[in-house]
Amino acid sequence: MHKAFLKRIKLISIVITTIFIGIAARISALQIVDYGVYKERAMRQQKIPDAGGVARGEIFMQKQGQRVSIASTQDGWLLAVNPKKVVNAEELYQKLQGAGVLTLSQDEFTRRATKKNDPHEVIEHRVTTKLRREIELLKLPGIEFLPERWRVYPAGDFASHLLGFIDTDGVGQYGIERVYERDLADAVSQPFSFFAKEVEDPKGASIILAVDAGVQAKIEEVAREVQKKYNAKSAGVLIINPKTGKVLAMAAVPSYDPGAYAKIKNVTTFSNPLVESLFEMGSVVKPLTMAAAIDAGVVNTESTYVDMGERKIDDAVIKNFDGKARGKINVQEILSQSLNLGAVHLMELLGKDRFRDYMRTFGLNERTRIDLPNEAVGNLSNLESPRLVEYATASFGQGISMTALELVRALASIANGGFLVDPYLVEEILTPSGAVVSKHESQGKRILKEETAKTVTRMLVEVVDKKLANGKGKIPGYAVAAKTGTAQMARTDGRGYSEEFLHTFFGYGPAFDAEFFVFLFLERPQGIRYASESLTEPFRDIIQFLFSYFEVVPDRPQELSGVAP
Repeated sequence: MHKAFLKRIKLISIVITTIFIGIAARISALQIVDYGVYKERAMRQQKIPDAGGVARGEIFMQKQGQRVSIASTQDGWLLAVNPKKVVNAEELYQKLQGAGVLTLSQDEFTRRATKKNDPHEVIEHRVTTKLRREIELLKLPGIEFLPERWRVYPAGDFASHLLGFIDTDGVGQYGIERVYERDLADAVSQPFSFFAKEVEDPKGASIILAVDAGVQAKIEEVAREVQKKYNAKSAGVLIINPKTGKVLAMAAVPSYDPGAYAKIKNVTTFSNPLVESLFEMGSVVKPLTMAAAIDAGVVNTESTYVDMGERKIDDAVIKNFDGKARGKINVQEILSQSLNLGAVHLMELLGKDRFRDYMRTFGLNERTRIDLPNEAVGNLSNLESPRLVEYATASFGQGISMTALELVRALASIANGGFLVDPYLVEEILTPSGAVVSKHESQGKRILKEETAKTVTRMLVEVVDKKLANGKGKIPGYAVAAKTGTAQMARTDGRGYSEEFLHTFFGYGPAFDAEFFVFLFLERPQGIRYASESLTEPFRDIIQFLFSYFEVVPDRPQELSGVAP
């Protein structure tokens, strides 16, 4: 009896174990072997089926510490017709048009809807779920909907040169969309678990830009206004934190709507001139020449020279902007009065080799490694010439070319105490769940003595306090350093210079603990000669906005109280 009982228990255990193994095997088959079949069947039963592929990751900006989405992916529907099921193409067209879904002409719609040997003709893309439901209520024969996914840029042309766009193949072109194509488009790997639920709609990583949306909106407004006011070919503004290289805003006009890029006829509109275009920058290079001379110890703030107004060097005559001589003056006036011959004097004190070495040390012939595509490289080839005149013109920014970004990185070394810091746009890359994939860490290398940077900063503050717009360029309550540049633009045929100009302006503040470095350019403005006339007010508008927006404590509070400094 006892043995029979044990035998029965053993038999029951074997049966239960066999059943359990069978169930486990079936579950395994369902979850792994036959998963695709059941997933497809389930998806067909959903109201919004899988649109196919990975949902592209979002791109975010900051706005005073909060994240703002500026590029995202939207799911919806593609509207098609099956011509074999269409009863009356004209009536069908009228009903769809009445529903507000059609952009096709009636002739084109009829042509597609009457292709009897074609079972599928696309009629409209990007149909919302709401509109699909409205159309389905009409119960129109021959109408079909297929899932579709597309990129959305909710702010139109906002930050277009930073973003880029997605082409018809779903691939990023220009801007962040191109540089971070793999991160945005590839599904983020998930750890495998037997019991884990499959991610039904895999997503790419999200990109968090360092750019502040409020600042970006401000500079886009300023760029549009100044371009329109002076009927310029293009205009641009770039703002970085000189200590870290963080790009707070970058804008150029003309711009475009990434969501409607196909409407742009001139493909050069897609290019970012602040990163991709080379310019001879003119007098905004003079502070670099001054910094090199002070750093090398060939001049100090007490040094003087005799300014003759014009000089012949090799076979060329070089003049100050007004051709006038100043006589014996302090080197401060080289920056305050923007004197070409003063810059030449500094270069000669340095010598050709040292001058060339400093220009290279400033990074004017190398990429900044910004996370944007198609970055151009500055051209310092004139500094390989045996002729002195090439070095002379380079000392005041003529005959050598660079991108605005290269120049800003170089000048920022004066603002940050002597470090060359690479600019960057992307702060973080995140998984869909919010985990950090990568985070930017700023690094810099010292290229100037700290005292050199402070000395040139003091000189540039004096430019603002006493000379800029006849002293009207000052910002009450703040020490600000700045310099203008007006450069003749080279002829397109390469034969000398035209009578058209590039206006440039840079400034930073608070000058001795700079948080903001602002650069503006205006290409071929009409009806105005000097950058001090065209860009001083736009710069003041931007820098005052920054101080207010970020609540920067005044470093000259006595000016606000009416007490003389």
